[in-house]
Amino acid sequence: MRNAVKGVRVLCAAFAIAGLSACADSRAVTELRREQLFSLGYGVLEDQLNLFNLEGKAPPQKTRLAMRDGIFFVANGNAAKVLTLSSFGDLLAMVYNSERNPPPLTLQQSDASAAGPAAQGRIAKPYPFLSPGEIAVDSKRTIFVEDRVPDSHRSYDEAMQASLEFVVLRFSRDGEYLDYLGQEGVGGTPFPRITGLYMSANDDCVVITLTGSGWSAFRFDPRGGLLSTVAIRRDDLPRPPEESGSIASLDRIVASPDGSGLILKIDYFKEIIDEETHTQAGIEFSSSWAWAMDGATGGYVERYELPTFEAMAGRNERGVSRAWELVGAAAGAIFLSAVDDDGATYYGLFDTRSKTMRRFSLMIDPEETLYASFSLSPDGILSALLASRYEARFVWWRFDKMLGGLAP
Repeated sequence: MRNAVKGVRVLCAAFAIAGLSACADSRAVTELRREQLFSLGYGVLEDQLNLFNLEGKAPPQKTRLAMRDGIFFVANGNAAKVLTLSSFGDLLAMVYNSERNPPPLTLQQSDASAAGPAAQGRIAKPYPFLSPGEIAVDSKRTIFVEDRVPDSHRSYDEAMQASLEFVVLRFSRDGEYLDYLGQEGVGGTPFPRITGLYMSANDDCVVITLTGSGWSAFRFDPRGGLLSTVAIRRDDLPRPPEESGSIASLDRIVASPDGSGLILKIDYFKEIIDEETHTQAGIEFSSSWAWAMDGATGGYVERYELPTFEAMAGRNERGVSRAWELVGAAAGAIFLSAVDDDGATYYGLFDTRSKTMRRFSLMIDPEETLYASFSLSPDGILSALLASRYEARFVWWRFDKMLGGLAP
């Protein structure tokens, strides 16, 4: 999620046994309870995170989260390390930059050059990370993590109008470095800025990048071979007939969980013309659409008009409709989020089969909003790292239990 959550207050009445309660405009909102799993402290030890402190007061780097089969994988950019943790918070493995981290105390250190097998699952292995960021994990628990290349390996691509300085590293489930992916596959040219990293149901890796002219999506098979590259130009975004004269703004691109392609969410805006001067006075939100793209051809195969988000706060006043933000897709549903005027957070699950949406409110304490990172698993579990003043809390919401009841 691109914006840190500001906190939540539940605004609809508590739900009865039936599980639903209608709000004033007959749009039901369900409070989905979260499960508190564990927390990590802040610091330099192996079971601690660095979310805020960098030398020279540099801006914080990415900290990203992935969850697979109840195991959490955390790429902590500030500390230049990747942690593997159980759902109880037990540290199972770590890959770390030994120049920016002290020797681990609780894990067995394993040098790649050391002879003999190491104990599986409780290993700390060194790797010279520069800036780990986006992270994803396949069904074999192979870890895919974004990293920046050294200055000497960076270049500028005139066609893309972008600096090429990122790769996707691959590590085994035990933290053993395998190889890296670039634009052409294993050992390829660095990517432009990476905005998303996803795994499909058949373990294809999808890398979404931002260029000067738009976006590029690269798909790789489990061996690291390039399957397809799709370019999406900023000045050639699709428009439904209803929005032929509108301004199109792409919100986000995510991978389809079934491996078929991509999902783009595009918001459309119309110009406001001043009646007296007949000049443009601004723009206003018109509608949002999700577009399903074929990953091989780049053609659009389906589109869905998404409901608008209407503020829950101050419901007696006439609210202004606005767009939800795209989170991801799982099990036939498109996940959307929105923050209300009072800081409350809501999620919408749009069922692509019935074209209906259910709305949920999530409880997040205001003190947990110093930093937030979210991850959506293939089966629909939303996990989060929520940073309070003294600790980082790991929680999840079991949307997977709700997915079966999306269609009316």
